[in-house]
Amino acid sequence: MNLREPTLYAPAAHGDGAVLLALRDPASGALSFPRSAYGPRTLEKVELSGHATLLACITLHQPVLPGVVPPLVVARLQLAEGLMVDGVLDATAEPPPGTKMRAVLVAEDGALVCRFRPSA
Repeated sequence: MNLREPTLYAPAAHGDGAVLLALRDPASGALSFPRSAYGPRTLEKVELSGHATLLACITLHQPVLPGVVPPLVVARLQLAEGLMVDGVLDATAEPPPGTKMRAVLVAEDGALVCRFRPSA
C-alpha cells in the first residue's frame, strides 16, 4: 500500500510505526519539518523518531476538508526532538495532555496515512 504523503513520513524499521522526514542544519543542529526544497543546500535529510508528547487536542465533528470524515481528533504535539507539530490521532477519545504518543501508519482510503496514538 502506498503512502499518502511520502514527503512527510516513512515507515519505521519495525512494526506499524512511522518516522517524520525533516531537515537539520549541520552547523546549528536546528531542525525543520516538513522538508522544503528552499533554503541552504547544506541542510541534511534526517528522520525524526515519531515519539511525541500530547500538548492539547480537540475533536472535530464537522467536515473540514473533502475526504476528511468526522469525528476527527486533532492534536498539538511536541516531538521528542523538540519541534511542535499538529497531527491527527488514531482515536475517537481525547487523551489527557502529557500523554506519550507515537506516530503510526494507518490504512485509510487505500493509502497509508500518519496518525498518532498513545504509546504503550
